[in-house]
Amino acid sequence: MIQTFSKLNRVFALAGTLFLFSGCAGRVKPWKLQDVYAVDVQILNTRQWSKTVNRDLKELDRIMRNELRYYLDNDFRIYEKLEPKYALMESSIFTMDSVTKELIKIVKRLKRSKSAGLDSIYPKTKLTYRTSIREKSVEIQKAQRKYSKSKEGLNKGFKKVKKQIIYLDEITIPLKKTIYNLRYKRDLLQPHLDYFNKVLNESLFEHPGTDYSKNITMIAKKLEEYRIELNNYEEFLANINIVARKEAGANVVLKSRKHQPMDYEIRYEDGKDNYLAILQEIRKLTESI
Repeated sequence: MIQTFSKLNRVFALAGTLFLFSGCAGRVKPWKLQDVYAVDVQILNTRQWSKTVNRDLKELDRIMRNELRYYLDNDFRIYEKLEPKYALMESSIFTMDSVTKELIKIVKRLKRSKSAGLDSIYPKTKLTYRTSIREKSVEIQKAQRKYSKSKEGLNKGFKKVKKQIIYLDEITIPLKKTIYNLRYKRDLLQPHLDYFNKVLNESLFEHPGTDYSKNITMIAKKLEEYRIELNNYEEFLANINIVARKEAGANVVLKSRKHQPMDYEIRYEDGKDNYLAILQEIRKLTESI
C-alpha cells in the first residue's frame, strides 16, 4: 500500500518541481570558467557536496521509512506533506549526480583532445565545450536548489506534529569555528605568559626557597592547570561534530521541537564560558607579580 501511494506522490511531486523551478532557472548563474582546471575544482566541490548529502539521505531514509508508514496509517494529511518533499530530495540528488557524470565525460573528452580548448566545438552537441559545461553547471545548481527547498519543506511538514529533522553537521561545524576567535584571544595573553616565564626562571635561580619563589611556583602550577583546561576545550571544539554524532548515533536525527539540549551543546556553552573566565584569570595572575 505504501509503495502505491509513494509512486503516485513522486509523480505529482516531480511534475510540481518542473513548474516551480522553471521560473527560477533565469536566476541561476553558470559557473565562471577560466580554464579546464577551474572546471575540475567545481566538479570536485560538487562531488564533495553530493557525498555529504548522500550520507545524510542514507541516515534520513531510516527515519522516513518509519515516519511515512506511521502517518500513512494514522494521519494521511501529514503523510501528504512529508512524502513529496522527501521524494524531491531523493530525485534532486539523483539528477545532480547524473548531470555531474555527464559533465565529467565532457571534461575528459576535452582533455583528450590536445588541440581543443573551452571554446572549441564539442562534437556531440555542436556547441562549444564552454557552453556545454555552463549548461550542465546550471542543471547542477538547479538540482541543488531543489534539494534545499525540499529539505526545508520536509521540516515544515514535521512542524505540524511538533517535530524537526536535525542535521548535526549544520549545527556543529559553525560551532567548530568558535575555536579561531578563542585562540586569538588566548594568543593575546602570550606576552604576559612570556614575561611570567622569565620571572619564574629568575625566582628559581636567584631566589630559591624564598616565599616569593614559592608564590611564583604556585602560580606556575595554576597556569599549567589552566593550560590543560584550555587545550582540552580546544580539542573538544576541533572534534565537536564527531562528539555530537557519537552522542546522537547519527548525523541526522528526528527530535521534538521542544527537545532538551544535547550534552555536547551544554558542554559547548559551559566550556566557552569557562574558557573565557580562565583567560581573565590568567591575565590577573600574570599581572599580579
